[in-house]
Amino acid sequence: MRRALKKPVPTDLSYFNARVRSMRGEIMRKADYEPLMRLGSAEALVEKLKATRYGPFIEAASSRYSGPLEALSAALLSGLSGSLGQLWKIAPEGTRPLLKAVLSNWEVFDLKTIVRGLSRGVKREEIKAALIPAGEFDVAALTTLLSSKDVFDLVGFLDTWGSPYAAVLRPGLKEYQRNGRIIEMELSADLRTNRLFMEALSAGFFDGRIMREWLALRADLRNALTLLKIAGEGYAVEAASGFFIEGGYKLKRPEFIRLAGLKTKEELLAALKETGGSVVRSVLEKTAGADAALMEEAAEDAIKELLRTLSIIDPLSIALPASYIYMKVREIKNLRLLLRGAAFGIPLEELRRLLFYPV
Repeated sequence: MRRALKKPVPTDLSYFNARVRSMRGEIMRKADYEPLMRLGSAEALVEKLKATRYGPFIEAASSRYSGPLEALSAALLSGLSGSLGQLWKIAPEGTRPLLKAVLSNWEVFDLKTIVRGLSRGVKREEIKAALIPAGEFDVAALTTLLSSKDVFDLVGFLDTWGSPYAAVLRPGLKEYQRNGRIIEMELSADLRTNRLFMEALSAGFFDGRIMREWLALRADLRNALTLLKIAGEGYAVEAASGFFIEGGYKLKRPEFIRLAGLKTKEELLAALKETGGSVVRSVLEKTAGADAALMEEAAEDAIKELLRTLSIIDPLSIALPASYIYMKVREIKNLRLLLRGAAFGIPLEELRRLLFYPV
């Protein structure tokens, strides 16, 4: 990861962004989802999507999987991997470090998802259904990681590969072995990658400043979610301060430490809405009473909206391809959700509550 996160250099993105604009034009709109939500079975959803750009991926996956659930899930992963791979292929060399920073967001997401699943004894296929192949964790790499017997074996695989993520997770193994708690590993992954982002995105040119805005919002949202995760876990204020992620504009370390000392989650929510900035407040208000996973999805959507807005303000900037990555990942997550909804009879209103629209 450290070798990949080199310093970006100023680059003319006009041709690249014209290509990305064409790719982004294929992203499904809100109106496209309503008829898909009303389909009564996974088979019907598969047939409907065969007429879209996912058709060739579905045909290929259907030859390997007999069931529509497995076939469509594999097809969607292949489609995402293909789109992100194409984006990387056509990206100018000087701007690749900026894209790598964004893609690393899902490397960390995958790593934390696998750790959560393994620690809780979740079936491998269920873990796989939540993963996003991106960056160094492509489909083949994720398949290998999912063959891990447990969290310790997972770290062993990463160590064998020479992945820097092995060093990210290893310090938290002692705490996990002692009490089964994984939060130290999760937060260590966020902290280490954030430090690498800070180094790579310190460039002062325009696209570097745009990605600095991305990094700041990402840090503020992650710090807010961290405070909610550790609330009531019995951490001393000094220990809690070790989870703070640098780089945000709204939540600074002194404020983070103060909030970590609040006694109840209700107090914490009220204080975060007051001091965390308008985006943090909006995410917390939208997901009041929701579980941590939905709050993380809402935070990701807020970041996507920032990049989308910046791409409208300056359509020739890095914000356009960065926002495309978020939109494409969101489309895949939505289609996976609709697949589970069709297969297991999730009520229509519940599907609507869980969907975040890319465009």
